[in-house]
Amino acid sequence: MSTPQVSEEDIVRQLATEIRILEGSVNALQSRLEIVRAAISEVTVAHDTIDGLKQLRDGDAVLVPVGAGSYIRMSIADSKNLVMGIGAGAAMEKNVESSVEDLKNRLQDLEKARTAIQQQLEQTLGRYQQDRDALEEILQKRETKKAG
Repeated sequence: MSTPQVSEEDIVRQLATEIRILEGSVNALQSRLEIVRAAISEVTVAHDTIDGLKQLRDGDAVLVPVGAGSYIRMSIADSKNLVMGIGAGAAMEKNVESSVEDLKNRLQDLEKARTAIQQQLEQTLGRYQQDRDALEEILQKRETKKAG
């Protein structure tokens, strides 16, 4: 029994389909990477701000951002504790030290996620480039045959 011969047209169609799928994967991975980078930035700001609380005492004056480049002057009521989000819209009072540690752990987790997504993106881009090169080669051979 002989195996059916795959036509050049079938290969071109298969490569074109795979390229479109890989383009979608690249776009999704880039979006995920941007979301993780934004989260890293947000957690870094929170970490650095809360870490700076260690230097303040009760009654110290601070400027608190309220958005659009606006600030409110306030006094620290409790320099040892703060209310921190713990997920799902819930928050709890924690001491500064444990909050800084939690944010440090979140940053480590986000960095691991960023690295994993970056690796997936690089692999997907590599495969995408291989398929594009293979398709380009087939199409160039076709043009050479037509010209010759």
